[in-house]
Amino acid sequence: MTGRVINRREQHKRHTRVALEDAALALFVRQGYEQTTAEDIAAEAGVSVRTFFRYYSSKQHVLFGDVAHERVDRLRSALAARPAEEPPLESVRVVLDETDVTDEGELAQIRSRLSLLSAQPSLLSTYLVISEELHALVSGFVAARCGLPAAHPYPLLVAGAARAAWDSALWSWAGGHSPDLAGVRRSAFAQLTVGIRPPG
Repeated sequence: MTGRVINRREQHKRHTRVALEDAALALFVRQGYEQTTAEDIAAEAGVSVRTFFRYYSSKQHVLFGDVAHERVDRLRSALAARPAEEPPLESVRVVLDETDVTDEGELAQIRSRLSLLSAQPSLLSTYLVISEELHALVSGFVAARCGLPAAHPYPLLVAGAARAAWDSALWSWAGGHSPDLAGVRRSAFAQLTVGIRPPG
């Protein structure tokens, strides 16, 4: 019974987060980021302002919010589950492939967020924080698996390739170069890592 109650509570939290993020994106597009307040977002989502601030510290936070941070968490769990004997670069490749975004709803939200970033450059700092999370996660994983210091060039190069592949794929896809975000990201990562060799 307790587990069922906890599960229902988590589902409710997830539903509230999604409602707030959907409301925020709709309002940002409809009336502009600067003109939208936390109160507007709460009203659009049908919750109180107090509830909004229980989930998000600001309207800037809601722009990426749990969508991006949950992706980083999924990457962390998936990397930790890879076989210890597997080459770290292969582990990173497999996990990035497994966690590529292919859901149409998620892709639509990503496109909306990127449009807002293009229109509102001041929001780029939020995106850069998440990009740095990805870089730190991958470099830390590779360093630990190889027994290397965190500042060694090899883990930093692999992490840099992961981040560059994601960044270039996102903006290329958003710019209309290709409808296949995952395909562009995979191709970019393969090209960026072809010359990276583990030390020793």
